[in-house]
Amino acid sequence: MSDSSRQFRFAAALVGFAIPVGVVACTGAISNHQSSTGTGGGTGVVGPAVLGGKSPEEVLSSCATPSPGRSPLRRLSNAEYRNTINDLFANVPAVVALVPSATSGFPSEPESLGFRNSGDYLTVPSLAAQKFLDAAEQIAETAAGASNFVTCANGTQDAACATAFINSFGKQVYRRPLAADDTARYQGLYDKAISSGYDFKKGIEWIVFAMLQSPQFLYRFELGSTPAGNTAKPTPYEIASRLSFIYLQSMPDAALFAAADKGELVTQAQVEAQARRLLADPKGGRLLDYFEQWLDIDTLPDIVRDGTVYPNLDPTLPALLQGETRAFAADLLASPTGSFDALFTAPYTFANAALARHYGLTGPAGSAYEKVDAPGRAGVLTQGMMLAHDKATRTSIVRRGLKIRTDVLCQIVPAPPPNVDLSSLDKTATGVSQRDRLEQHRTQASCAGCHNLMDPIGVVFEGFDAVGRARTVDEMGLPVVLSSEVSGTQDADGPVASPTELGQKLAQSEQVRACYVTNNFRFFYGREVEQADACSLARLLVDFKGANYNLTELLVALTRTDAFLYRGVTP
Repeated sequence: MSDSSRQFRFAAALVGFAIPVGVVACTGAISNHQSSTGTGGGTGVVGPAVLGGKSPEEVLSSCATPSPGRSPLRRLSNAEYRNTINDLFANVPAVVALVPSATSGFPSEPESLGFRNSGDYLTVPSLAAQKFLDAAEQIAETAAGASNFVTCANGTQDAACATAFINSFGKQVYRRPLAADDTARYQGLYDKAISSGYDFKKGIEWIVFAMLQSPQFLYRFELGSTPAGNTAKPTPYEIASRLSFIYLQSMPDAALFAAADKGELVTQAQVEAQARRLLADPKGGRLLDYFEQWLDIDTLPDIVRDGTVYPNLDPTLPALLQGETRAFAADLLASPTGSFDALFTAPYTFANAALARHYGLTGPAGSAYEKVDAPGRAGVLTQGMMLAHDKATRTSIVRRGLKIRTDVLCQIVPAPPPNVDLSSLDKTATGVSQRDRLEQHRTQASCAGCHNLMDPIGVVFEGFDAVGRARTVDEMGLPVVLSSEVSGTQDADGPVASPTELGQKLAQSEQVRACYVTNNFRFFYGREVEQADACSLARLLVDFKGANYNLTELLVALTRTDAFLYRGVTP
C-alpha cells in the first residue's frame, strides 16, 4: 500500500467515508419461512397461500389502497457490484479489465429462497468491508491514471474541475444528484489531498476511492420522498434505480438519468416504456442471472464426474451446459411468443458443435449456440438443472425430485429426522437399480412421507445420465423405467411416463405458474413474498395470465405492482 493510500484511509475515516463494519439491512432477517404456494395435496389451498384461498382476480378487486409490503435496504450483490463498476467506468477499459481480479475475493453471498440477492441477508461483515476497500483502492488508482477519465474545461486541472467531476461522477455513483453537503465533503477530501502535497490526479483518486466505499453506493437507499401514512412514492431517481436493477442488474443508464432529470418516470406509461426499452438493451441479458440461480446452473462449474464411469468428457462441459440454458432462456425472452409452456415442454434445445457432439445431436458446426431439435427433451427440465444435483458416479433421483418439488412447485420438503432406522435395508445387494432401492426405502414409515414427494418425480428423469446424455440403461447396466405417479400437488397429480409428459403437466399447472411468479418476485424484489404482498402477487398473476403466460410480459408486469410503485414505511 502506498503512503498516499495510507494517508487517504486515515483522512477518509475522519470525514466519515469509511464503511462501517457490520452494516446490516434495516429490517433484519426473515423468520419462519413458509411456502407461498401452500403444501399441496389435501390442504385445500388454491394458489399462493398469501391470497387466502381467493383467486388473484378476487384479491385484486379488493386492493383499494397501496400495499407495497416491506422495503428492505438492499446492498448490491456481487454481480450487481461488478455490473455497476463496469458501467461506471465503461470509458476506462483498464478498469473494466481489472474488475474480475479486483472482485475475485468477495465473499460468496448467503443463499435465501434459492437466490443470493436477498436484502435481508446481504450485509457488510468485516471481511466484505475489507474486500470492498481493496477493490475500491485498485479501481480508483487505475481510473485516475486514465487520460480520458476526467475532462477539464480548457484542460485546466484545478479545484473547479474537481468540483464538476464530483457532481457529475457522484450523481452516477449515488444514483441521484448530490446534495450540497455531499459535494462539500468530497471537495474537502480533494482539498486535503492537494494541501498534503499531492497532485490533481491523486485528488481524483481519493474522491473515487471514497465514493466507491460510500453506503450510498453499496446500498440502494430510498429516502427521497415524503411518506403518506405507511407508504411513500419513490422519487424519479429511485424509480430509475428500481428499473435498472431489475432489467440491467446495475445502475441507471444515461436515458434513465435523463428521464429522471425531466420528471418523466411518473406515469405508468412512462415507466413501462422504459422497462421495454431496457429489456431490448444488450445489457438486458444480465437478467439471465435469474435463470442461472433459479435453475442452479451457476453451480455447474463445481460438478465432478468420475472419469471411469463417464470417460472422455469434454473438459468444458459445465460451461457448455450453462451456455445451453442461457441461450434457451434468452431465445424465449427475445421472442414475442416466448411462453411459460416452452420452459417445460420445448422438444428442442440450444447447442454448439461441442455440446451437440456430447448429446449425440446433429446440426451445429461452430462455437455459436443454435436451436436444435431434441426429441424426448423437455425444456429446462432436461438441461443442466438435472445435472447440478447428480453425484460423481450416478444420477440422484432424490435430488432431482427435490429440485422440482421445491423450486418448481414451491413446496417445502422437511429435513429427514435424526433417528431414521435404515438397518433393515440391504445396501449390498447387486443387480438392484436406484429406483428399486428407493422403493424399498419408502417402505420405512419414517422415510416415506418425504421420499414420496421426491422419488416419484425424480425417476422420470432416469432416461438421462449424470452428464445429460439420453440412455436406456443405468450405470449398472439395468434398464431404466420412467413411468411414475406424481402426487401431493394442487393440480398436477397423476401418472407420467416421461419427462415430456411431466413437463406438460407442470406447464399447465396453476401451482407451477404461481411458483414461477413467486420466484420472480423473490429475485427481482430481493425478498420473500409476505402477506402484505397479496395485492402485488395478485397483480402479477392476473397480468401473466392475461398475457397468455408470456415470459417477457411478466417481467414488464413487475413495474405495475404496489411493491414496485411504492415504498413501505415503518411509522
